[in-house]
Amino acid sequence: MKQLLRVAIVGLALAAAPSAVLADASAQRLVEETTQAILADLRANRDRVASDRQYLEDLVNRRIVPHLDFDAMTKLAVYRNWLKANDAQRTALIEEFRTLLLRTYGKSLAEFREQRIEFLPFEPSAKEGLAIVRSRFFPSGGSPVEVDYRLRDNDGWKIYDIRIDGISLVTNYRNSFDAQVAQSGIEGLLQSLRQKNRELAP
Repeated sequence: MKQLLRVAIVGLALAAAPSAVLADASAQRLVEETTQAILADLRANRDRVASDRQYLEDLVNRRIVPHLDFDAMTKLAVYRNWLKANDAQRTALIEEFRTLLLRTYGKSLAEFREQRIEFLPFEPSAKEGLAIVRSRFFPSGGSPVEVDYRLRDNDGWKIYDIRIDGISLVTNYRNSFDAQVAQSGIEGLLQSLRQKNRELAP
């Protein structure tokens, strides 16, 4: 999973696309162009990426943070337990899950090497305001892996999920979150997230 995260994070930084009939195609073009920009950053600054956590944090904040729908991602991960949380707990869940994702992505960026990425032909979405950008990741010495970026037009295109060989990276957290809530409630889940974020902190 760690190796798959390396390719998942490189397509996350998207600029806002205009609302238009060809919006899905615009989303795909933006993912492709921005992926190449991030790869260029990584290749040009290999030593710095590996050793400078502040540079990594700045790269994540600049390229990725503005273009992820953290509200939607948290709701997908927490799922039915979202209704059990009060407003303060929901705000805290979004913030802690956001921190967990970004620290995980930052660590994956530091480990990225020269794996190859190929984008598949554009396919229009059946639903207005949604887009899927499909790609194929070629790990060193392994079989190709299908990676789909799922976006929605929420004041500009934002990613709300990434699927790797059909498995959602966001909802992959759901079983562990369900178990944590069943054992110790929403506050227990928040405590667990805070502990994981402390462990991943620079």
